[in-house]
Amino acid sequence: MERGGIQIVGAREITVERRGVKRARITVDENMRVCVVLPLAFSQKEIDDLLERKATWIQKQLAFSRDGRDACIPVRRDAILYLGEVYTFRLLPGLRKNFAINATGKTIFSGINLLEDGVLDRWYRKEAKRVIMERLAHIADQYNLTYNRVFIRDQKTLWGSCSSERNLSFNWRLIQAPLDIIDYIIAHELAHTEILRHTEAFWAKVGSLYPQHRQARAWLRNFQPDQ
Repeated sequence: MERGGIQIVGAREITVERRGVKRARITVDENMRVCVVLPLAFSQKEIDDLLERKATWIQKQLAFSRDGRDACIPVRRDAILYLGEVYTFRLLPGLRKNFAINATGKTIFSGINLLEDGVLDRWYRKEAKRVIMERLAHIADQYNLTYNRVFIRDQKTLWGSCSSERNLSFNWRLIQAPLDIIDYIIAHELAHTEILRHTEAFWAKVGSLYPQHRQARAWLRNFQPDQ
């Protein structure tokens, strides 16, 4: 192994190591240490280009490790917490029972008042089912994993679970968490389809599906859903 030294990106130190590997990889641990492992032939320009392309991803992973402070998301009374972002709600009767999301303007429009008692919960559940099923199918296909039935539940103490029959259950409140966190919970439960208990082999499997699982778990410990 050839150590490549320390690079400074913004105010962040990044350890660079050259090894006999085929592909470059970046890891961010729970202590906010960033390490880049590179093939021996990687040039400085290739390193700079890689770090520039991955800058947003690195900052997102670092956010998971900042003592969970990013998990405390204040929500106004006229707003909706959706995929880790606070959206302003606007009633638009012309939409009837439909809704539209302006991600750039952080606004959710609907023909019904989503802020009424019970209405928001039902909307959250529908969106949770849609988003989770899409991400679950994608991740399972990517890693050639299989599962049986899927349930979106009102779980009080769990974000997700997997039965011995490989039935998966997910907490509908996950729709309020960032998509990266939803992906972690999905990866966690998919790992249970092969290994039910939280053994070393299980966590190694989770790590192969979602390398930043420690940061995601730390983030979730401080996350308080709005509902």
